[in-house]
Amino acid sequence: MNQRRRGILWIAILTFLLLWAGLVRSLSAFWSSNPQYAYGWTVPALALFLLWECWNTRPHAAPPQRRGPAIFIIAILAVCLLPVSLLLEATPDWRLVQWSFALSVTGITLCAIHLAGGAPWLRHFAFPLAFTLVAVPWPTKIEQGIIQNFTAWVSSLTVTGLNLCSVPAIQEGNLIRIGRGLVGIEEACSGVRSFQATIMAALFLGQLWMFSLRSRLVLLGAGVVFAFFCNVGRALLLTYVAEREGLDAIGKWHDPAGFTILGITFAGLLVLALILRPKLGRALAPAAVHPPQSLPAVLTIALAAWIVLVAGGTELWYRSAPPATSAWWRIGWPEKQPAFAEIPLTPTVRSIGFDTGRQARWREDDGSLWTAFHFRWMPGAATTRIEARWHNPDICLVGAGFQRVAEYEPLVIRKGDIELVFRTYRFDAQGQKNHVFFCIWEDRKDPGAAPETPEAWNPASRWRAVLLRKRHLGQQTLEIAIAGIEDEKVARAAFERRITALIEPDSILPATDAQTTVR
Repeated sequence: MNQRRRGILWIAILTFLLLWAGLVRSLSAFWSSNPQYAYGWTVPALALFLLWECWNTRPHAAPPQRRGPAIFIIAILAVCLLPVSLLLEATPDWRLVQWSFALSVTGITLCAIHLAGGAPWLRHFAFPLAFTLVAVPWPTKIEQGIIQNFTAWVSSLTVTGLNLCSVPAIQEGNLIRIGRGLVGIEEACSGVRSFQATIMAALFLGQLWMFSLRSRLVLLGAGVVFAFFCNVGRALLLTYVAEREGLDAIGKWHDPAGFTILGITFAGLLVLALILRPKLGRALAPAAVHPPQSLPAVLTIALAAWIVLVAGGTELWYRSAPPATSAWWRIGWPEKQPAFAEIPLTPTVRSIGFDTGRQARWREDDGSLWTAFHFRWMPGAATTRIEARWHNPDICLVGAGFQRVAEYEPLVIRKGDIELVFRTYRFDAQGQKNHVFFCIWEDRKDPGAAPETPEAWNPASRWRAVLLRKRHLGQQTLEIAIAGIEDEKVARAAFERRITALIEPDSILPATDAQTTVR
């Protein structure tokens, strides 16, 4: 290999390392902030191992006669990297963009492999590269639909098992009522995260031992079944412990039970994989008679320059953003109200990653029961936006067994320079109406823009965030649930009166005495 070709090769290697490092960096925000995707940290290492195995068994290179289609696809996907990169910095929680980035990086790499080794290499290396996609967060609607159904089935079988063991239990949504009280989704059924990790493990083992398609499907299906029944066993254990030792005992058993069940699931999957493993080992392919084709020098240099330009331009665009200009606010908790009581921050609540937070419950003079949750994330990390939007009524209340009945018109609250937009809902649980008001607030709003619901982030709103160079801003969420008021209009009016009194101006980046710091 002459010096020029060696130089082009190193440029290509560094270019693809930069591409994949950017993808891992982007996805790591989800892996860090959402326990459901913590397994994602293992995926890059496993993918590299599979790539190494495939390299040792690579077929003969057969570079394509027509290189134009692959080069055209690389060019299209490379152009897409610019808008995707800009959107990822402003809205890292937008899973569609995460998928666009992952598919673009994977597609560019596969096309480069096709240019180097043709169809044989494309088929051979496709799975290890596509394997990384198991670490990309699922679309929210699909994910929540699966998890809620999964949890409901776990709760149902757990109640049946407890009754067979002479432990009286009743299912209330996704909650389990026993003699000692209610066991919630976060205490007994949060192990559903092993479902996705098991899928990842099944796909890895199937590729590692080169299973047939039929064997891979059997392994994948068995993994899902293992994860489901192990979670039923975990929920049975925790609720049984709660009945015998009290609800406080769940905290002591929660993590050990979770790790044990995950270990049992993976062990069962491994045993099945060993049973299904082909008896004949894979023979290493002979050294390639036809060496792989080098990537075109112009394409390699242009792609490298473009990726550096995209990365540098994106950083320059956001780094030049003006400082946050919004009016800061906090909650003045009504501690003198009747029956005011703190709600302890459980480990599951703390896991959403806020910097300061508080939960409390009180009664108003009309007898209605109010429950409030206020959390704040300080600016500076990509995870803040993801974590703030992971905590919302559609996920938390539905997961706790509440039934969403309706969503009403957003409610705009103004107090001085402070402007908050609340989504308004009605959730029912145990025959009781709950009027829920939920707000997400960012440090710097769009100056002069009409109020909008923070969660209604359509593509136009997300591009507005790019134009305003919003990145790594601090976040606050406020959720208030009102029980004991039947009429929605009456509850809305009561909320408007009370929230105006609760909101207080605040200094920049505070950590008030009334809040609990969790980081």
